[in-house]
Amino acid sequence: MNQKVFAIFVGAIMVLSAFAGFVLRGNDQETTVVGSESTSLQAFGVQGRLVDWNFESLEDVLEMSPESTVMAYWINLSAPQNLTDSARDVLPKSLGLTYESQLYSTPIERLAEAFFNNTRIEFHWIKPFRLAYSGLVVPYEDYMMIPTSTDYVTVMGKPTLFGTQDAMRQVIDVISGGLSTNNFTLPIGEKADLQVAALGKGAAGSTLSGNFKEFYLGVAASADGNNGYNLTVKYLQPDTGTSQKAKELAEKYGLGYSTQGSRDEISGQVKAGDLKEVLAAILVP
Repeated sequence: MNQKVFAIFVGAIMVLSAFAGFVLRGNDQETTVVGSESTSLQAFGVQGRLVDWNFESLEDVLEMSPESTVMAYWINLSAPQNLTDSARDVLPKSLGLTYESQLYSTPIERLAEAFFNNTRIEFHWIKPFRLAYSGLVVPYEDYMMIPTSTDYVTVMGKPTLFGTQDAMRQVIDVISGGLSTNNFTLPIGEKADLQVAALGKGAAGSTLSGNFKEFYLGVAASADGNNGYNLTVKYLQPDTGTSQKAKELAEKYGLGYSTQGSRDEISGQVKAGDLKEVLAAILVP
C-alpha cells in the first residue's frame, strides 16, 4: 500500500469510524487496563474465540501468516525512541505505527505487519482491557470480527489483529490450523527489537523485492549502554549488484561484511545518529 492509498484509507477511517475516539477505545468510564501480561483474554469482554499466540519475534508472526506472505516486520515499541522513530520513517506505513497510542485504551507494546496476496494485516500486542463496542460483529471460525470502518475489522486477543475482512479470514485460517508460510529461513531463531524479512526475485507484492532470494534485517539496542545498535543484515542468493551494494554500505559505516556459500551478511554496531540513514539505505528502494 503506497503512501497516497494509505492516506485515503486513514481518511476513510476518520470519517466512517469517528477515528478520533476509535470504536475500540470503548466507554471511558468503564475502560481501564485490568492487569499485566498474564491477564486473561476474557478481560476484553468479547464473545467467541480470541487470538492467543506467542509474539516475541518475527518468527512468531510468520507462523500466523499465510503461505503467500512475501514480506513481514516486527518491532518492539518499548525499544529506545531513536530506534522506533527511525523504523517509523522507513517501514511501510501502518495504522499502528502512525497512531500507536491512540487506537486503544492501552498502548501498543509490540507491533507487526505481514503482506500477502496484495493485501496486509497488522498485529498489535496490547494489555487486555474492558472493550465497549456496539453494532454488527462478523463471526468467522468462532472469532468475532469487529468492524472499524466499511471494510476494516479487528479481532481481539494477544496479539490483536487489524485488517480487511479478506486479509483477516486468511490469517484466521492459519491460526485455526491452516498452513502458514514456510518460505522464510533467515528469521528462524533470530531475536531483535526490529526485524524485517522479505522475499525477492519475482515475489510479487513485496516492497523489498530485489535481486536476492530472501532478505533479513535485525536491529537490537546495544546492551553496553552507549546508545548504539547491533545490526544484522542477511541476503540469501544475492546477485553481484546486491552484494556490491552491501559491501559498500558495510565499509561506509564500519560494519563487518562476510560471505558464506550463497549468503552475504553485514553485522556490527551502528551509532545512534547513523541508524535512520543506515536503515533507509537498506530498506528504501
